[in-house]
Amino acid sequence: MEWFNTWSVWHWLALGFILLIAEILIPGVFLLWWGLAALIVSGIVLCFPTLSITAMVVIYAILAIMLSLIWWKYQHGKDRQDQSRTNLNQRDHAMLGKIGRVESIDPSGIGRGHFADTTWRIKGSGLQPHDIIQVTHVEGITLFVRKLEEKQ
Repeated sequence: MEWFNTWSVWHWLALGFILLIAEILIPGVFLLWWGLAALIVSGIVLCFPTLSITAMVVIYAILAIMLSLIWWKYQHGKDRQDQSRTNLNQRDHAMLGKIGRVESIDPSGIGRGHFADTTWRIKGSGLQPHDIIQVTHVEGITLFVRKLEEKQ
């Protein structure tokens, strides 16, 4: 373990680049911050060559944890923000405001509506086959629609 007590700038640079290369081979954005911390420690060791190995390891650990937590906090906030503005995997919500055509309707106001390339269960009042409709809200698998006035 004698070699460990003689770590220099080159050792920290090598560790940093090994971790960065490992990040490329095993992506996950975790080793990136550890590698960056090692590169920063190499810069600190270059400025203060008499630092003890204990001080170097403590600085490295603190930097690695800080950088990882900062990234996690940033990415977590970004993910939450992105999810609140998307209709991905929420097709029913994406249907709000869509315009379609009544395919069939029964006297109770329940029927099938054609939207783009598929049909949905619809519910509305005063509808006839081939009426142009717009989705107003969604409950389960039923689209609540209103008839749009045809332009003359």
